[in-house]
Amino acid sequence: MLIKLIPMNEETFNQYYNYSLKEYANEHVKAGNWKEDDAKQKAREQFEQLLPDGLATKEHVLFSVLHDEKPIGILWLHIQSSNEEKQAFIYDIELYDSERGKGLGSATMAALDEYAKSESIKQIRLHVFAHNQRAIALYEKMGYEMTDHQMLKRLS
Repeated sequence: MLIKLIPMNEETFNQYYNYSLKEYANEHVKAGNWKEDDAKQKAREQFEQLLPDGLATKEHVLFSVLHDEKPIGILWLHIQSSNEEKQAFIYDIELYDSERGKGLGSATMAALDEYAKSESIKQIRLHVFAHNQRAIALYEKMGYEMTDHQMLKRLS
């Protein structure tokens, strides 16, 4: 499958930003981290802190993911050097609902690996919410390993 990662343009970024604020807030509510009434504001604060200059934010690269020249999703990476080794952290990777279940997630992760190799990136990290079992299965299939666990117990 031919997957391309192309730098995101401003129009796509604005659409992504507005959509992702809502989705990110919802994921934190679902995970029990935030209350629904202030989740959107917390999400906005985190995005503004991470991407203060939008697409021009240093060390961050946002891609549109294309399959056969058609947009199918997005990828947001933070790239930095640590201990003289170039590393990437996936802040967000998402395929549009209509594109899921077609093997494109694996192909996108493979395209990311090729991009990372071309940029001399030696390590890729990510965070995944524990309730996102589909993503966890994909990442494990692609060779990612669990590095830590965060646990929660609700008391009545």
